[in-house]
Amino acid sequence: MSTSNNHPAVIKRIHGKGFVDYTITRRLPKILSTIEKQFQAHEQLEAAQRMLQSIISGSPIDTNNFAHPTAYWQVYLDKLNGLTWNDLPFFDLEFLFYHGLNSIAGYFDNGVDVFWPTRQMALAEAIPVLDSGLEKILQLSDTDLLGATIRCSLFANEADYSQLITSRSDANLWNDRVLLDESDAFMSCLEQSTVQGDIYLIADNAGHELCWDLVMVDALLKLFNNIRIIIHVKPWPMFVSDALSIDVEETINCFVDENLFENVSLMGQRLRAAIGCDRLIIQAEADWGEPRHFNGLDKNLSNTLSNSISVISKGDLNYRRFVQDRQWPMDTPVEIATCGVPFKSLALRVLKSDALVGIDKSIAETAAAKFDDWRTRGHFAVLQSLG
Repeated sequence: MSTSNNHPAVIKRIHGKGFVDYTITRRLPKILSTIEKQFQAHEQLEAAQRMLQSIISGSPIDTNNFAHPTAYWQVYLDKLNGLTWNDLPFFDLEFLFYHGLNSIAGYFDNGVDVFWPTRQMALAEAIPVLDSGLEKILQLSDTDLLGATIRCSLFANEADYSQLITSRSDANLWNDRVLLDESDAFMSCLEQSTVQGDIYLIADNAGHELCWDLVMVDALLKLFNNIRIIIHVKPWPMFVSDALSIDVEETINCFVDENLFENVSLMGQRLRAAIGCDRLIIQAEADWGEPRHFNGLDKNLSNTLSNSISVISKGDLNYRRFVQDRQWPMDTPVEIATCGVPFKSLALRVLKSDALVGIDKSIAETAAAKFDDWRTRGHFAVLQSLG
């Protein structure tokens, strides 16, 4: 498993076994089946189906399927000539699957977003749930309210439309589900900071999760007058429900304009005002749409994140970026597994893939006693300092 640089191997497919093979043979076909009607031409759907079958069979990669929207993609795709899908790390394979769907559907030519209906449905379903959740926590004040919004933002991460099975467990069972909670250090850092500075939120899913992310952002802006928040979203559709800039705009507009719930509407007005005075900014760097790990970001972006007060990282994909999606033993110290990542982050993540570090073996044994698939089930979660 070890490599020449003493790092463990990247996570890859083992045919007929494990979460990666399950994703390739079960999740990816399901994802394609749900968006078939979004392709504008039958030839496009056929091309997508051929790509999927090539992935499942581990055949050579047809690089003609893929657009070159950035210089990074041009170089990356050139390196794939002569490789098969089985040669790819799981991280790269997933990225390439979604990049292929966007390329075939025509996103980079004429903006066809095959996942837009899914994200719109997710937003419509989220608002009533959000209102009932807000009623439960708005009686809290200051840091207690912020802590509650962080927990809600964490567990909203289990709503992921790229997964076939969502968690059936109770999000209120905090002690049962959270394997590690290092959020107190994050809040202490904010309380002690007196300088003007930025917090970066690297977002994950639209819909339910983005709604609660914005609740957390609203709480941060109200509690700390010295901070500005920059939400980083994907530059193009990915992983079915990953948030784009338009999703943030649509979500805030929905908070304000539907006028269904007073608490939601008032929060939307505050967020809209924060955007107007540049205390809340939305950015969509191309890096987030490329198969990069956090130690391989564009230099300017890397420096920007390094100079922030704090970074909040949401979800599985961003966690995998921290640890290069490698087969680290789960008790590997964070500073070893994230070596080369130039910034620190609070990772809010419900476990839905194999990559995991910084977890004591006794904790892992307790989790494994409850579920054989505890690392991918979407039941357990971490609030973990990484980097």
